[in-house]
Amino acid sequence: MTQALLFDLDGTILDTTELIVQSFLYTFRRGLGQRVTREEVMVHFGKSLDDQFRVMRPLLPPPEIQRLVALYRTHNHAYHDQMVSVIPGAAEVLQKWSKEGLIMAVVTSKRLDMARHGLELYGLDGMFATIVHYDSTENHKPHPEPLQHALEILGVPAHNAWYVGDSPYDMMAAKTAGCLAIGLCYNTFRAEDLVKSGADSLVYSWPELYALWQMSILSDQHGN
Repeated sequence: MTQALLFDLDGTILDTTELIVQSFLYTFRRGLGQRVTREEVMVHFGKSLDDQFRVMRPLLPPPEIQRLVALYRTHNHAYHDQMVSVIPGAAEVLQKWSKEGLIMAVVTSKRLDMARHGLELYGLDGMFATIVHYDSTENHKPHPEPLQHALEILGVPAHNAWYVGDSPYDMMAAKTAGCLAIGLCYNTFRAEDLVKSGADSLVYSWPELYALWQMSILSDQHGN
């Protein structure tokens, strides 16, 4: 029986794709005098900010990585509110689950302040039992530790939880943690990317996600 729903934030609840892309393009241009493509940036969506810079520029020393992170955050915070929106249907479905008393949590690689800010911006902050964020764990997705930490806080076994995310790293973390991995195909990764990374099911909208959950409840009730 599904006892808890865990969600990624960026690309799953909030549409932050263009903001993230533009923040990276700005950071490489301003910080290194380099141009990168959207594809170079987006292939690493779902990793922590530090990890993404380290993967994209492995020869840079740690102080340079931190300088780029700071530059990225300055741009990202400045344009956040005007560039971020809620993914269609997310608010309505989350409100339904909240009223039904379902246990929900956010597991994100963002820092807590910006995760909360994004949720508060659209009145979604009171729906989640916990927010596991960048500073919550030593390891980050695709490592399972963030999901394991959330499940420990919630007191829910992994096999009774779904993790909904839009990136291969979300799927990898969910599978390793023992959760059901639900891939949301919106505007970041392709369906085949999520399947290859272990997605148990794919949905293309929040209403479809809600319908999938309802089907699982009926299946549980009938003992299938």
